[in-house]
Amino acid sequence: MVRAIILLGLLASASAFTAPAGLGLRPSARPAVCKSSVMMSGYSPVPSPEGQKETYWETKAPASEVLGIGKDVTSEQFLLASVLAVLIGAFSLSQAVPLKPDPNPLFIAGSFMLPYSWALHVAAWIQKNNGK
Repeated sequence: MVRAIILLGLLASASAFTAPAGLGLRPSARPAVCKSSVMMSGYSPVPSPEGQKETYWETKAPASEVLGIGKDVTSEQFLLASVLAVLIGAFSLSQAVPLKPDPNPLFIAGSFMLPYSWALHVAAWIQKNNGK
């Protein structure tokens, strides 16, 4: 009896992914793409060169502009934030790894500082190589 219920459940879930009997996979009366709205809007999937910032660099590190709002922050400030984030993340991870029935949510949230510290140290490296 249990096997019959499982089989019926599998058949019902598989039929959810098939097309209805009266509907073909590609009806010829309906086009796949409506070209008139795309052409009228002036949208192009290819970005224009004047609206893009250059992300290619020939030097050891990219320009500071790749850091966005952090472009004026010094490398020492990024390094201090990175060390602080790795200390918080390592302590939180050491407290959260021994799995307990009721873990402290602050330790779990603090363990997310480890990837953030990596990004901060990369930002410090970029600023140091750019002389900031």
